[in-house]
Amino acid sequence: MEPAISRRLAVVTGGCGGIGVACAREFGRTHDLVLADISAERVDRLSRRLTEEGHRIVGSVAGDLADGETLASLSALVRDHGMLGVIAHTAGVSSGMADWKTIIRTNVLGTALLLDAMEAFLINGTVAVLVASVAGHLAPADGEVDRLLDAPYAGDLLDQVEHILVDAGGGIGDNSFHYSGLSGPAYGLSKRATIRAAALRSARWAEKGARIVSISPGIINTPMGRYEVEHGEAAAAVLEQTSLRRWGAPMDIAMAAAFLASDQASFITGTDLRVDGGMIPARLGEKCW
Repeated sequence: MEPAISRRLAVVTGGCGGIGVACAREFGRTHDLVLADISAERVDRLSRRLTEEGHRIVGSVAGDLADGETLASLSALVRDHGMLGVIAHTAGVSSGMADWKTIIRTNVLGTALLLDAMEAFLINGTVAVLVASVAGHLAPADGEVDRLLDAPYAGDLLDQVEHILVDAGGGIGDNSFHYSGLSGPAYGLSKRATIRAAALRSARWAEKGARIVSISPGIINTPMGRYEVEHGEAAAAVLEQTSLRRWGAPMDIAMAAAFLASDQASFITGTDLRVDGGMIPARLGEKCW
């Protein structure tokens, strides 16, 4: 029997979410898949479904990416099953899903620790695509916050973030993504941190021939996106502020990720691609220019 063609690995985090499933299907055409999700039941179910569709799943991990054991298990799968081709990091929580502490821990610390762990496996041609959000573009620049979230390893991280948010009166961030309390502002800051993570790590990754980028989706027709629109303040205005006047589809994000991970994008690194149907330009108007 002829040996199987060697394919690189695609690590897809948040693999059971709408964007994660779309990315798994897209990258699974050309890569062997390693899936990660918070829920063991969901990731097992997805693994079976993708296998039935003809994709090759070499392993899956369930757990919190900010937890050392989860990352150790994920790292072991990458180490034992081949060369790392793509990291599609779609895992995250939104304003309506969690309190602000969980948002910061998951979206900021979890992302930083994941990237730290995967840096051990970077080779020439590896690409990471981090899913951020247009909320990260609407969160105002703040040097103190940026310095804190760029390296979110301090033991008192949450205390420091709370101090900043409370002092700002919960006013950091974009009100149309705002929920009661500090969740809305924290979400915007967490996604700004994701965008910055790609920019700040790009030079170090380039030394190994690897690239890292982010994508900022607008309103995407996933369970998370629908929940945000149905329950967020000023949600009715969101689609009106999207120039194309429609929801984005998960495959809109997966196809953008596939392009960014391809050889056609080999000179693109350390930057963010908005896939928002024109929401940010429409939202900011003349201030955009």
